[in-house]
Amino acid sequence: MKNIITAIAMGIALAGISYAQAPAKGPKTAVVEFSVATAASGMTEQAKFGLQTQLSARLNNTRKFDVYDTRHTRRASQADLASINGASTAAAVRLGKQVGAAYVVTGTVVEYDTKGSALVKFRLVEVSTGKVKHSGELSQQAVSKMYGTGAPEMQAKVMKPLIDKVTNELIAAL
Repeated sequence: MKNIITAIAMGIALAGISYAQAPAKGPKTAVVEFSVATAASGMTEQAKFGLQTQLSARLNNTRKFDVYDTRHTRRASQADLASINGASTAAAVRLGKQVGAAYVVTGTVVEYDTKGSALVKFRLVEVSTGKVKHSGELSQQAVSKMYGTGAPEMQAKVMKPLIDKVTNELIAAL
């Protein structure tokens, strides 16, 4: 009897662990590296990569999106990044079909001021129709006083809250 109760308890525990590690159930989504406008020239390559990977991770963690690995997205998009983030959706649709995604998140960093502000434009492109399901423009001021102009401080006080805002808008768009 003791072995049966132990077996049931272990089964329940393993089922809980399996559920917690279950893959995202949302649509397959590719997040491309955002383009950088002239006014955002202070944004480093590391900050651009951080924006892409952290937005991807945040979207994936919501379980509303099943985000395609950013390493593969970067390789697939680098040659055509300006077109993918441009006015037309054709390049984003091609990338989405190439990687098997239902949606592609594209965008441009319009402003990146290391004194504590950023502005991004983004869109969610539906691969099957080629239409923009959602587009937005969001800005963020530093959530607390900036003591320097370094990338880590910009990341913590400006970009992370901005990524959270973008994530919330994209979730609402589904």
